Amino acid sequence: MLAALLLITFPVSAETLEELRETQNSLQSQKEENEARLETLKLDTEQKRAYLDTLYGQIDTVQSQIDVLRKQIAALDGKIAESEDRIAEKQSDINRNTDLLKERIKALYVTGDASTLAVILNSESILDFTHKVQLLKSVTQHDQELIQRLTSQLSEIETELAEINEDKAELSREKKELDSKGAELTKLYEEAQHSLENAENEERSALADFELLGSQIEENEAAIAELEAQLYQPGTSSGNLGSGGYVGTGNFIWPMPGYTYLTCYFGEGGHRGIDIAGGDIYGKAVIAADGGTVLYAGWNDSYGNCVFIDHGNGYETRYAHMSALATETGAAVEQGEVIGYVGSTGNSTGPHLHFEVISGGGLTNPMGYF
Repeated sequence: MLAALLLITFPVSAETLEELRETQNSLQSQKEENEARLETLKLDTEQKRAYLDTLYGQIDTVQSQIDVLRKQIAALDGKIAESEDRIAEKQSDINRNTDLLKERIKALYVTGDASTLAVILNSESILDFTHKVQLLKSVTQHDQELIQRLTSQLSEIETELAEINEDKAELSREKKELDSKGAELTKLYEEAQHSLENAENEERSALADFELLGSQIEENEAAIAELEAQLYQPGTSSGNLGSGGYVGTGNFIWPMPGYTYLTCYFGEGGHRGIDIAGGDIYGKAVIAADGGTVLYAGWNDSYGNCVFIDHGNGYETRYAHMSALATETGAAVEQGEVIGYVGSTGNSTGPHLHFEVISGGGLTNPMGYF
C-alpha cells in the first residue's frame, strides 16, 4: 500500500479539551458547593422568618395585655375619684360631728367639769381623744355614741385608702413589667428583622451565583461538545505527523493478542468499529495496530478512556473503553507497543476493546485489514 502524508488543519488540541473538562469539573464542584450553601441559607432564612413571626405574636400578646391593664387602671382611677369624693364627704361629717362635740365640751366647761375639759384638750389625736373620752364617766350616752361613730368612720376611711393604694401599686408594678417586656420584645424584633434581611440578601446572592454557575456550565458544555466534534472528526490530525512521529507501515496487527471473540461487528446498528471481548480480558494489554503519533489519549464521555493514533499515512485507529492508559497525547508509538489496558469505561456494557479504523477520513471495517 502506498504510504501518503495527510495534512489537515487542526483547530483544537487535546490539551485545550482537557483544560475545558478540568474547568467543567471545577464549575460543577462549585455548583454543588453553592447548592449546599443555598439550601443552608434557605433553611436559615425560613428559621429566621419563623422566629420573627413568633416575636410578632408575642409582641401582639403583650400589647393586648397592656391594653387590658390600661383599662383596669382607668377603671381604678374612676374608683379612686369616687373614693376621694366619699372621703371628702366623710371628712365633712367628721368635722360637723367634731363641731357638735366641741359645743358639748363647751357646755361641760360651763357646768364646771374641768377634769373632762382637761382630758379633751390634752389629747394628742382624735383616736387618743376617743379613748380618753370613753374613760370619762361624766360623758353622756349621746357623747359615747358620737365618738363610736367617729371611730368607725375613721377606720373605714383608713381601710379603704389602704386597699385603693395597694390596688394602684399592684397595677403600677404590672404595667411597669409589661412595658419593660414590650420594649425588650420590640428590640428583639428589630434585631431579628435585620438578621432576616441579611439572610435574604445572602440567599439572593447565592441564588445569583447558582444561576451564573449554571450558565457557565452550559456554555462550557457547549464548548466541550464543539471541540469534541472537531477533535474526534475521523482523519483529523495536528499536522504532518510523518515528519515528527512514526509513519505507519500501512499493515495492521491485531490490537488484542490472544483474544479474537467479537461481540459486535462493524455497521451493526450503526456501530463504528468492532468489539473484542473474552472471559478474562479485563486488564489485558492493548497494543498499537501500527506505528504513529497519539492524536489523543484521555477521557471521552462515550468512549471512556481512549487512545486515537494517527499513523501519518492516511490511516487512524481508535481504541476505547480502556481501564487505564499507557500513553499520552503527542507520544510517538511503535507498532505493537502497549497503549492501554482493557476495561469497561464510558458507554460500555462490559469489559471489551472497541477498535476503529479510519481511512482517508472515513470509517472502514477493521476486519478488512487482517
